[in-house]
Amino acid sequence: MTIRPIFAWYDLWIGAFYDRTKRRLYVFPVPMLGFYVEWSDAV
Repeated sequence: MTIRPIFAWYDLWIGAFYDRTKRRLYVFPVPMLGFYVEWSDAV
């Protein structure tokens, strides 16, 4: 599991979004500033 900060000037929303194809959870507590959690396939 990896957690990384993200700045996206084009994302003006507050909330969370799960991307199934990339297996990432994007969380934006403040518009444009957030982080994502990425799960990898553990073997």
